[in-house]
Amino acid sequence: MSGVPARRRPGLLLVLAAAVLSGCGVPTSGTAQPLDRAGVPYGLMSPLPSATASPTPAPPAASGPRVYFLDGDRLLTAVALDASAAGRGGVAEQVLERLSSGPDPGERDQGLQSALGPQVRLRLEGVDDGVARVEVPDLPQDPTADRIPLAVGQVVLSLTTVPGVRGVSLLRDGEVLEVPTSGGARTSGVLVAADYSALVDPSRTAGGPGS
Repeated sequence: MSGVPARRRPGLLLVLAAAVLSGCGVPTSGTAQPLDRAGVPYGLMSPLPSATASPTPAPPAASGPRVYFLDGDRLLTAVALDASAAGRGGVAEQVLERLSSGPDPGERDQGLQSALGPQVRLRLEGVDDGVARVEVPDLPQDPTADRIPLAVGQVVLSLTTVPGVRGVSLLRDGEVLEVPTSGGARTSGVLVAADYSALVDPSRTAGGPGS
């Protein structure tokens, strides 16, 4: 560059630098230029797919009338009711009979028990507008009272599997009892399955006769 007058050299250097930068694809202006997505190969500017966990399938729900007993984890487990037993009486009566008698030997071998106790005899007074009225003696007492919601839950969850029964009222001497729900709140209103669904073991449904 010895042939270029010294006073012109700085301007020439700026021109050369601009040409080099332009050839490299670097914008020469001070303003950022957005890239054209269509011109970027291999879809490098496409958003990454978000990782989503596969949902865990829920265990299949048992169908038909059922009774609920207590398992070793202190949760309520559904046991299918023998449909042929309903020939000896109404389905609701058969549910209460099974609850009153407790788990059979095979069910006890599976670790099932009843929070109601062998002394509790349940009697159906009737079903009005989908509400089963059940006469009960004293419910089992426990120093922590944690078995009472389980005992009530057995009755409510079992009876509401009977077609036409949507709720339960527990009576003693014809008077509606005030009982605790699974959350501990006491109520004398109509009891429904949702009041005790938190006590159900979702991973286990025991088989019944003929199942």
